[in-house]
Amino acid sequence: MSALINLLPWRQTLRQQKVRRWSVLLALVLILVPLIAFAGQQLTAWKVSQHQTQSEYLANTLPALETLYQQRLGFEEQQRKLLQLQQIRDVQQRAVQIWEQRLVRLAEGLPAGSWLSSLTLQNGRFELKGHATDLDDMHRLEKVLAQLDGVAAVQAGAVQHEAQGGYGFGVTLMLSEVENARVH
Repeated sequence: MSALINLLPWRQTLRQQKVRRWSVLLALVLILVPLIAFAGQQLTAWKVSQHQTQSEYLANTLPALETLYQQRLGFEEQQRKLLQLQQIRDVQQRAVQIWEQRLVRLAEGLPAGSWLSSLTLQNGRFELKGHATDLDDMHRLEKVLAQLDGVAAVQAGAVQHEAQGGYGFGVTLMLSEVENARVH
């Protein structure tokens, strides 16, 4: 029997190169597939971790935001009340200024023989009680009261002769602010 002689040694070399290429390719696949799988797992774990962190952050932030929102609502309500109180105070100050002027005019217009003993404001009626030395002083006082700003009507009340001399009287003033409010 004769020995086999390979006259084409390049075939053997080609075959060995193909085997080496496929072996390297297989080795790369065997190395890269687990690496890619591990990287995918790590990426998924990182995304889950980020999602959990974000969920915890939102879970912790939401009550704080709700608290801040409630505080803001309370603050806005307080601001609204303070604004209302400020408006009421401004209206009261204007009313005090108006009545201060009216009372100064009333004091300036009081006849010499008359004085007031009480001033009361009830239900939109301003009631005056006082004393006068004679009836003419009472009539002059009624005229002064009728000329005051903000007085819609003057109603004379009871007049009593006093034992010490002079007269005690009562006068009710209807305020124009109240009359205007009743009309509207």
